[in-house]
Amino acid sequence: MELYVMRHGEAEPASAGGTDAERQLSPQGKADVEAVARTLARAGVKPQAIFTSPLIRARQTGEIVSRVLGIAAEAAEALAPGCRLGAVQSLMEGGGLERVLLVGHEPDCSTIVRALIGGGQVRMKTSAVAGVEGESLAPAEGRLRWLLTPELARSGEGRG
Repeated sequence: MELYVMRHGEAEPASAGGTDAERQLSPQGKADVEAVARTLARAGVKPQAIFTSPLIRARQTGEIVSRVLGIAAEAAEALAPGCRLGAVQSLMEGGGLERVLLVGHEPDCSTIVRALIGGGQVRMKTSAVAGVEGESLAPAEGRLRWLLTPELARSGEGRG
């Protein structure tokens, strides 16, 4: 199984009277997600499904990745803030999917990656994606294959 855990792009600050759930991607967040998505495409990352948190900034992140990779994104309540590995396991249960990209929030993304790989220091910046591989989604049975940040993605732009 290959699981790609992505933190949503940088969001605009909450507006007066607005809620955290209403925050949208900033222009920089959109550019970062686009760069990361193009890098994933160049690297041959092709998930069978993309699931996002229902919050706007995560859905917008998923829409950009969806457009670049050509795979539909679907909002999943299980990925709302506070998500843990058990919710991911339930979301994936019985789906027969072997390669999935999840778009969520911090500290959830880092917590999920650490649970899968059995600990360590993992901190997911906005727009970052962790590639985790394993036989299952059982705790401590995964292996961190790579961690892509928007800075790395932008540094590789223009290279074939």
